[in-house]
Amino acid sequence: MNPEELTKEIKEYALSHGAELVGVLAPESIDSIPEYWIGWQIKQKSKKTTDYMDNPKSILMLGYHAFDDIHEAQIAHNGEIEYPVYERMRLYTRRVMRKLEAKGYECIVYPFNLSQKKMAQLAGLGSMGKNSLIINPEYGPWVRLQSILTDAPLVPDKEYTKDLCVDCTKCIDACPTGALSPYVVDPEKCLIGISEKELAQLIEQDLPFTEYRDIPDEVFKKYMPRFTENSILMCTECQKACPYGKEKRGP
Repeated sequence: MNPEELTKEIKEYALSHGAELVGVLAPESIDSIPEYWIGWQIKQKSKKTTDYMDNPKSILMLGYHAFDDIHEAQIAHNGEIEYPVYERMRLYTRRVMRKLEAKGYECIVYPFNLSQKKMAQLAGLGSMGKNSLIINPEYGPWVRLQSILTDAPLVPDKEYTKDLCVDCTKCIDACPTGALSPYVVDPEKCLIGISEKELAQLIEQDLPFTEYRDIPDEVFKKYMPRFTENSILMCTECQKACPYGKEKRGP
């Protein structure tokens, strides 16, 4: 099967198995970015695709529409945080991985130390927004990303180069803690900037947010409300403010 036919088959399979968006980029396009520090959550340096695989040829980017607030649920369980909807997305992604593996190709799902958002932009899924999220013209910022690094020879898509934000600052204005500046989020101010272990501890022990940040607890409770006794919903104020994607998700 030639690369064009293989790419068409894999994209159609992914779209019929849960994904709303599919794009491909060449490993060289992400590897050409200079090494940078990943300060959010994992606090490690970025890696190259060759750190994960000897002969990578393609990266498949999958976008899943966060069509309901349940996508933002974080559940505390035994000192850890679980994301039930994200597990559904990983299941869909692993199905695509198995499709490629059945054809004899090597795959690695979600190579974490590669910038998922930058890869999504390089694969044509959308532009980087001022809220530091990928914005798709149809689904807005309500897109959750998964990726597959593979030695399958897929045909790369064109990089998304259009600026969807232009002069808009609605997301920055909507942030309840002032954590946003254009294209940058300050994890020391963002309500979801604390570690998963800290969040699990906060939920399970019913601790005030002031244990971790100099932000009033009532602000945290308003924008990170309890969903059940053991779970909360992540703050999405910057996403709600974005004019893109409202028709697909609602106000």
